[in-house]
Amino acid sequence: MASKIDKVIDRLERLTNDVNEIKQKAIPFLPLPKPVKTAVRTIIPETDRLLTDAYFDTVRGLADVVLPADVAREVINNPNVLMDSNGSISQITARPAPPKPRKVTKKMKQQRKIQSEAFKAANAIGRLQNGSFRAGYDQSRIARMAQKQCTKERIRLGLCEDPKKKKGRRRK
Repeated sequence: MASKIDKVIDRLERLTNDVNEIKQKAIPFLPLPKPVKTAVRTIIPETDRLLTDAYFDTVRGLADVVLPADVAREVINNPNVLMDSNGSISQITARPAPPKPRKVTKKMKQQRKIQSEAFKAANAIGRLQNGSFRAGYDQSRIARMAQKQCTKERIRLGLCEDPKKKKGRRRK
């Protein structure tokens, strides 16, 4: 089974051979005398083939010496192994899986809706048409207004008790 590096080298060799074929087809268009064109037609294809074979045999040999196939397979297929531009291989620590999102309950949806409406109302009061703050308003004041309105709405709907009312047992 060939490694990914071998497949890349094979693809590059096929591409080089395609370029050599295109180069050979361009020979008739060269502005050279006929005897020179004939010589070029016989010499160029053979030298291109020899150079291509020698180059890619050398590259395959170096790829196996520098990075043997089993090591290359491990480096390529392992997401925790990195190779920098200098060729040194390093291991990175595995990232923990992201936590699953919390399930949104009916009560949470209701709270979010109440809070959203409260912030919309508070922003409508504290901001001008162009989005800037009215005089005397800032983001903290708008947030306080929204939280106060949210608490009132939750008390009205019976989702929470009034925090201002005193809790505790009555004495006899």
